[in-house]
Amino acid sequence: MKKWKEEIEKREVPAERLDQAIQIGFETAKRNRENKKRGFLKRGLWSTAVAAILMLVFVTSIRVSPAFANAVSSIPGFSGIVELIQDNKGIQMAIENEHYQIIGTTGETEGVKVTLEGIITDETSLIVFSKIENNKKHPERYLNRYRILDTDGKEIPNDQSFGTSWNPKNDLLATNTTEIKFKGPVPTEEMILEYRFADDIRDGQVIETIQIPFKVELKPVKREQYAVNKTVVVDGQKIHIHSITIGPIKTAVEVEYDAENTKKIFGFEDLQIVDEKGEVWSAIKNGSSASWSEDSPVISYFLQSNYFRDTQHLYLQFNKLMAMDKDEAELIIDTETQKILKQPRDERFNNLKITGSHLEIELKGGKGYYHDPFSTFYDVEGKALSPKSGSFYPGADDINYFGLELPDVEFKNPLKFPLHAYPSYIKGDVKIKIK
Repeated sequence: MKKWKEEIEKREVPAERLDQAIQIGFETAKRNRENKKRGFLKRGLWSTAVAAILMLVFVTSIRVSPAFANAVSSIPGFSGIVELIQDNKGIQMAIENEHYQIIGTTGETEGVKVTLEGIITDETSLIVFSKIENNKKHPERYLNRYRILDTDGKEIPNDQSFGTSWNPKNDLLATNTTEIKFKGPVPTEEMILEYRFADDIRDGQVIETIQIPFKVELKPVKREQYAVNKTVVVDGQKIHIHSITIGPIKTAVEVEYDAENTKKIFGFEDLQIVDEKGEVWSAIKNGSSASWSEDSPVISYFLQSNYFRDTQHLYLQFNKLMAMDKDEAELIIDTETQKILKQPRDERFNNLKITGSHLEIELKGGKGYYHDPFSTFYDVEGKALSPKSGSFYPGADDINYFGLELPDVEFKNPLKFPLHAYPSYIKGDVKIKIK
């Protein structure tokens, strides 16, 4: 264990892998955009890409608690997965408290080998930990998505998000963590996890699948629910806090922004749960950060879980939200003249360039700003459009560079991009006792 701990504490990340992770994050986000009826991943339009960035940025300095290190030292195949959950105290505490089921089943094709290492559950969700080994003859295999099947081969409806970390010493090895949310309780019958692989990250065409059967044997757990029903005001904007649910995988905070607010609120910058000793459980970095439904104004924000920590008191705290005036929250461009026709008053967008179907634009962000401001966009007739793919990388002087491939469909200029993130903030001082 000592050798393993020394090894993971000083890993470096190749730049090309970082770029690849960012690209993967955006590709995943782009796929999520297409699943408009699914609420589970919608808030992750930018967060998935951010997760990919943070995952590899922070992997250079892995720190885990002694209790967690002791817990995972005896779990086969878990050393690589530690990187993916090092910033999630909730998952670490679940493992420390033996709420982790070892599977250890391997499947293989000509091009890739996969091991389903283990799972963690709550009432409606699974977190799946996997190891992926590409074959030297077929080094380009990208996990496209999963399917969950029953033993008759029928797909079980679910929403999912995942993150992959490549081994810096061996480009053929990767570890993957996936969260799968079912429409109801987690099935207790035998299921089949189908891994779906593509050889081109851009088109996502599935060329190989691997199926691994498994059955959930973890002891059922019941989430803790707290009705809050309080309204707070930050910079004149009303925020309704409905409830908080704490489970083994994550904490969900249900929030609604008042329809009469003058500002469009994109999300919280520092939402967290704090106990009576000052211990903090903050936002989930590697995974879904929020979800919403098109049929409801309520958004669920996800925090790390303190389910396995005994506490006397808990408080919900936040001080900073990303927000801007509603009439400013859009970017309008003309792809023929390559001009920005409208943007927020502080004019942080610059250098719009269009080559063929490829669009590039710069956004002056700020320290710690890694958000994708775009999602679905519209032509002048209101026709909804989605990019074929997207890319993002941060540059010098806080400049973020965004690129996207325009779709292969006819549209009329100008194009309107409703903003879903922007480096504009409101601040307050909110602390609500929930326990």
